[in-house]
Amino acid sequence: MIGELEALVGNLFVVGGRAISAPPPGALVAPPPKKAARGREQDTFFALLTPTGIEQAQAAFYEQLARLAADLYFASSGSVTSGLREAITGVNSHLMTSPTPRYQANVITMVLRGHEVYIARVGASLLLLRQGDTLISAPDDPRDEYALNGLPLGYSPSLDVKLAHYEIALGQVLALADAGLAAANRDQLKAALGAADLAATLDALKPLAAPRTQAMIVRFAIGTPQPISAVPSVIVPTANPVPALSAPLAPAPPTAVPVAKPIAKPLKPSSHAVDPGKPRGLQVITRPILGTVVFILRGIARILNGILDRLLPEPVDGSPHIPAAVAVGAAILIPAVIVAIMVGLRLTQVDETNFEKLVTQVQAQAVQAAAIPTSSRDQARALWQAVLQRVDEAEQVHSGDPSLAKIRLQAQTVLDSFAGVTRRPTTPLRSYDATAALGAVLVQGGTDIYTLDLANSAVYRDVLRQPDLIGTRGGQPIVQKGTAVGSYSVKNIVGMIWLDEGGIRTSHALVGLDTQGVLITYSPTFAPALSEPLQGVDRWVKPIKVRSWQDKLYILDPAANQIWRYLPDSTTYPKPPEEYFTDAYQRQLANATDFAIDEKGNVYVLFADGSLKEYTSGAEQPFALNGLPDGKLKSASTMYLDSTSALPALFVIDSRDQSIYEFTLSGAFQARFRSTDVNAFAHLSSVFADGNTLYVTSGQMLYYLNIANPAPKPQ
Repeated sequence: MIGELEALVGNLFVVGGRAISAPPPGALVAPPPKKAARGREQDTFFALLTPTGIEQAQAAFYEQLARLAADLYFASSGSVTSGLREAITGVNSHLMTSPTPRYQANVITMVLRGHEVYIARVGASLLLLRQGDTLISAPDDPRDEYALNGLPLGYSPSLDVKLAHYEIALGQVLALADAGLAAANRDQLKAALGAADLAATLDALKPLAAPRTQAMIVRFAIGTPQPISAVPSVIVPTANPVPALSAPLAPAPPTAVPVAKPIAKPLKPSSHAVDPGKPRGLQVITRPILGTVVFILRGIARILNGILDRLLPEPVDGSPHIPAAVAVGAAILIPAVIVAIMVGLRLTQVDETNFEKLVTQVQAQAVQAAAIPTSSRDQARALWQAVLQRVDEAEQVHSGDPSLAKIRLQAQTVLDSFAGVTRRPTTPLRSYDATAALGAVLVQGGTDIYTLDLANSAVYRDVLRQPDLIGTRGGQPIVQKGTAVGSYSVKNIVGMIWLDEGGIRTSHALVGLDTQGVLITYSPTFAPALSEPLQGVDRWVKPIKVRSWQDKLYILDPAANQIWRYLPDSTTYPKPPEEYFTDAYQRQLANATDFAIDEKGNVYVLFADGSLKEYTSGAEQPFALNGLPDGKLKSASTMYLDSTSALPALFVIDSRDQSIYEFTLSGAFQARFRSTDVNAFAHLSSVFADGNTLYVTSGQMLYYLNIANPAPKPQ
């Protein structure tokens, strides 16, 4: 039977590209104290706090923060994750209430309980866990800067605490690290964590680390492993804990000290474990203020005492005493005078409002961010993101401030340049019912715009006038669910196209695909709508899109792993469909979301994970999206192929990224469009391109935007 797991801990501390034999200042392993809260008696607490931001404290400061986190965890109650949240929140509160300069820190914590580990991290921190031949990381992709670089402790009262939970076993190895290992090759990291022992693991990680890296490596073993020479390490049993090495106080050399001392009684979440020889938290601020107040009150007391001596001298023997009314009046008047004076002093000291101070702080932070060279992209990006969040916080207090608007524009412009984002103004053209789920839009003749509401199988037609786009808004949809069209009733329209010719009775018409196997055709010249049944519908499973090429009709059916092709015969499609993909060609269409066909008949299939594949006569061709600012798309829902422009382009909707991407037909990235209105693209669903004009649906709104480079402003 496998006994209790023990944690063999080693530390990696790289400064200036050189590994030093000392633990990182914020690294701590803490066994439970004698009077830990109920349920914490068998837990072992691990923490790694690393500095970030402009201002950085001495090493002892981060050691104190780590000890504070451990004290707060062991004093907490409830689940492990709630205890980790309480510990991290307490450290954040301590940093937020500390005097200027306000320090910031990244943190990753772990609790070992039996054969389970619980992880909580805030800011730029990384978890690596090797289980067998598998390397697990949090975040999943350490090179994804948006996932890796969160806001640190000490920046905002609101925290984004990322939690994880894993089962661990004998021989498994994990690393708690800052961002210094994030850029390392994943296979090399897996090999390093799979080394024979802890010393070999540390040696293998050193060349993979960034010039400044801090990490805590934990190897799970049975019994009492032999200590490793020349490597600061500690063996921490999950039961019967023993002292461990902690971070040394700079500049003293590394020494072995207990990681945690038993506390006399559980700490409350608001307690702060700080150096008793220094004033803590608010004391640094309140002591000089209280001294000033006492000095002023003493002066006031002396003045009032002199006045009272004159007005109310002590009685001489035999002389009349102070009248009772005068004594009562003085008792009431004196406190009132003191209060009035103190309020007046306070008001005269306030020369700017809290909001003005906040704006000043934001401006100072923007100046600091602007001073970072653009070559330091990661640092500059993190600082400008912090500036943007501070602007959001300030605008919640008072919106419409021109200074904040200017800083917001500056921050957003810099961040957009890093992300390859081009912003364009969007013009709302039409809003739809709250039940609508807009699924497609297309423009015909530059004036007729058709919009499909998937939720209600309704198609709307509006007439626009150029160039101001003000036009006639259609009232009722031209067709909708339940509408009688010929011998059929509209049931579920999933896609629509414009056909100038083909197997339909009326040329130059809008064609909608109903999943019951019917084409719904509408011509603005020869209304009303008509219906035409298709053959071979029993072979369909769940069609989602329809396209046309050379009068042929193509239907994407991912559930059937097929694209059905109908050949026209005069004004009908009389035959069952052909299979675009024959058995000779391998394909996996289960996650396909859309497709398009270029002038040569090449088929482009879009997938939900953001990938795009090209096929010619059913055979897959070499194709990949390249040059993306983030390396890949976050998601992909719909696409549009603009083949009428001088330079044909593919437009892909990434709804998670709130962006419209433009690619060449060879897959080269061209642009990443977002709206200047940060809320406009929150629910992107479709796009139609007409030269430099894009028509976009998002939520229940239809928008227009011009993607051409704006004309330069006159000097």
